[in-house]
Amino acid sequence: MPGDPARILANEGMLPKEAVDTLVRTFNLDRPYHEQLVSYLVNAFRGDFGFSYKYYPTTVMELLLTRLPWTILLLGLATITTSIFGIVIGLVCAWKRESKTDVAALSVSIFIWAIPYFWLAMVLLYLFGYIFPIFPLGHGVTVGARHGGFVEYLGDVLWHLALPVIAITLTGYASYSLITRNTMIETLAEDYVLTAEAKGLSERQVLLRHAARNALLPLVTMIALRLGFIVSGAIFTETVFSYPGVGLLIYESIMYQDFPVLQGAFFILSVTVIVANLTADVLYSILDPRIKYR
Repeated sequence: MPGDPARILANEGMLPKEAVDTLVRTFNLDRPYHEQLVSYLVNAFRGDFGFSYKYYPTTVMELLLTRLPWTILLLGLATITTSIFGIVIGLVCAWKRESKTDVAALSVSIFIWAIPYFWLAMVLLYLFGYIFPIFPLGHGVTVGARHGGFVEYLGDVLWHLALPVIAITLTGYASYSLITRNTMIETLAEDYVLTAEAKGLSERQVLLRHAARNALLPLVTMIALRLGFIVSGAIFTETVFSYPGVGLLIYESIMYQDFPVLQGAFFILSVTVIVANLTADVLYSILDPRIKYR
């Protein structure tokens, strides 16, 4: 990347050349690249990712731990709403396949899925944050507000979460519904499902107890991967809605070339992806006892 963070910070503060040289030495940017790499690897194993260039002298871990709860709250809630909404629609479409309900639901899902996410997010923000000021335009809580208690504070947080969660849910549920529909159609053609219907079980019992459990295996992988990337945050979402999470922090770090923050965020992202995949493997054996790990 062209330039360096010391000069970016110097231009913001209109600092003289002597101050820029001091910043370069402070951030060890005058050292060769291979020495910087070795230093990063050694410190990473110690859990030390250094200091943020933009928010100096705040450490990277302090900064990430401050932003991480906001991203977990946003994408955790959005993952729950997206997966439930998508799975329910997929189950209904599979059970009523080739009907008007199936065709209408699929058409709407694919249409919304094809809309660029950032454009839909900006439209929602413009309509329901500016034209009809139902939701706030940004931030995680109301700036400068004094809350009377935890319930009032929680209500303020959820009020700021509403529009980002709606945007993520609208653009993300289609993938869940399409995968659920396709796997359910294949599962409903299995012999054990026909046997369950022949026994006189109700549609609900056949759908939920016998078919849905086996059809959920691909979705477990999809949900686990989505949760694995939760650290990176919905960068588009947090940038459009000015939400104070890790996604917005990554965007700011790219703009200011805050390399330590980017390195720390990507390291934690790698760890969460590995943990999420391990969790998916464990859930496989719970959902399908036929799966054994030796």
